[in-house]
Amino acid sequence: MRNVNSDRSVKWSMMFKMDLLDALTIQADCDYLSDLKHLNDWQKIRLARELAKVPADAAALKEWNDALEYLTGAQPCDNAEQARAALIAGLSEV
Repeated sequence: MRNVNSDRSVKWSMMFKMDLLDALTIQADCDYLSDLKHLNDWQKIRLARELAKVPADAAALKEWNDALEYLTGAQPCDNAEQARAALIAGLSEV
C-alpha cells in the first residue's frame, strides 16, 4: 500500500523552497532581511560557520551571488562554489 501522506510532504516541501538570503536571515536570528547588513562581528563569524555546512549546490549561483553582493559588496563569481567560498571568507573578515 502506498503512503499518500509521504507523497504530499514531498510536494509541500518542494513548493516552499526558501531563498538563500531568507534562510540566512532566519539563521542569523534577524527579524528582517535588511538586519543582515547590521550584524556584529561574532554574528558574522557564526553565520560564516553555518554557511560552511551548506553545500554549494544547495542554492543556485544567482542566490549565492546575491548573498555575496548584499552581505560583502563583492563582485559576483562564476560558479556556486566560488561564490560560497567568497561569502564565507567575506563574513569571516572582521
